[in-house]
Amino acid sequence: MLLAVLAYLIGSLPLGFLLRRANVLHVPSAALSIGADLFIGVAVAAVLPKLPFLLSRFGLGFLGYPLTNEAQLGACAIISAALGHYFSVYICGWGGLGTAIIMGGFLILTPYAALSAFGVTSIVLLFSRRMKYASLAGALALPFLVRFFYPLDFIYLGAALVCALLLVFTHTSFLRIRT
Repeated sequence: MLLAVLAYLIGSLPLGFLLRRANVLHVPSAALSIGADLFIGVAVAAVLPKLPFLLSRFGLGFLGYPLTNEAQLGACAIISAALGHYFSVYICGWGGLGTAIIMGGFLILTPYAALSAFGVTSIVLLFSRRMKYASLAGALALPFLVRFFYPLDFIYLGAALVCALLLVFTHTSFLRIRT
């Protein structure tokens, strides 16, 4: 489960916060943070599931021990990165809501479902003009879209359900505090 710890630590990186501080190109800070978090999600889902297979050549294949295939490793990595982003170790437990990291990870794991969830998010954002509600709609649509586009991938469906519940939890506490 060293892979889950590594994904948690990578997800905890406050990359958007650091890039906003060093914004020399004067890019809008929200776009910079979303882009940085999307990049972390894509990197975690693309690189970390392949790491135990690459390290098995050197006798270090035990790093992903309880998980046996790439789908399980990818699902574990994206859930751990989302938890790390919400409960960050580097900035005293405060972090982001995790929407961009989850969408970035699912762009690698299940691209059709992630793009469709992004479409749902865009449509709700167009009509409601509230990113909170649009993110909630995309998060709630993600498990249904994973089931629709990938009906036999129950590992990805479970990861989408866990991530959707995590996003609902984070956004409802966000709505309660800041509405």
